[in-house]
Amino acid sequence: MIRINIHDYRYELRKIEIQKRMVRCFLIIIASIFFVIAVWLLEQARLDRIRFETRQLESQVAGLASQFKKVKAMEAKQHRMKTIIAGIEGLREKQMPASTIVSDLNMAVTEGLWLSSIIQKDAKSLRSKQIPVIMFGDPAKKKSKKKKGTIGPAKEFVEVSGYALTEKGVVEYLKRLQEISYYETAFLYKSSQAVIGGHAIYNFIIYCYMPEKKKSA
Repeated sequence: MIRINIHDYRYELRKIEIQKRMVRCFLIIIASIFFVIAVWLLEQARLDRIRFETRQLESQVAGLASQFKKVKAMEAKQHRMKTIIAGIEGLREKQMPASTIVSDLNMAVTEGLWLSSIIQKDAKSLRSKQIPVIMFGDPAKKKSKKKKGTIGPAKEFVEVSGYALTEKGVVEYLKRLQEISYYETAFLYKSSQAVIGGHAIYNFIIYCYMPEKKKSA
C-alpha cells in the first residue's frame, strides 16, 4: 500500500522561515533592551561621578573662599602697616631719632658728672612749670602759623637731669649741649646743692629746645 503526503512542504518551509525571523526579531529586541539598560547604567555612573567631583570642587571652592578672605584681610593689614611705617618714616625725617639724642647727651657728659634721667617734653609741660618763655621763645606762636588740623612735633624739648661734683662741671656740660647743631638753645632750669653720702653735690635740670626743623651746623 502506497501513502502519498499531500501536505504542501513549501508551506512548512515558509512557516519555519517565519518562526526563525520572529526569533531573530525577538533576540534583537532583547539585545536592544539590554543595550539601552547598559547605556543608562553607564550614564548614571558617569552622572554619579560628576556629582561627586562637583561636590569635591564645591568644598574646595569653599575652602579657597575662606583662604581668599584671609589673604585679603592680610593684604589690608599689610597696607595699613605700610601706611603706618611710611608715617613713622616721615616723622623720622622731621625729628631726630631718640637713639641719636640719648647718644649725643651721653657723649657730652664731662668728668665728675652723671645723668639720672632724659625725658622728652613739650612746650605745654614747660609752661606748667612756669618757665619763662623768653628762655626759649614761644613755640606756640610758631605753631599758630600752621594750618588747623596739622600736627607739629609732639616733643620739642629734652629734659636732662643729673648730678655733678662741681658747679663748674654743670656749666661745662651746658656749653657742650649748646654746641649740638640740632638744638636751637639749651638753658639751665634748676641747679641746687645737695648732700649725698656726706658729700656735697649739685643736682641740675637742663632743657634743650629742638624745633621741628633742625638747625644747620
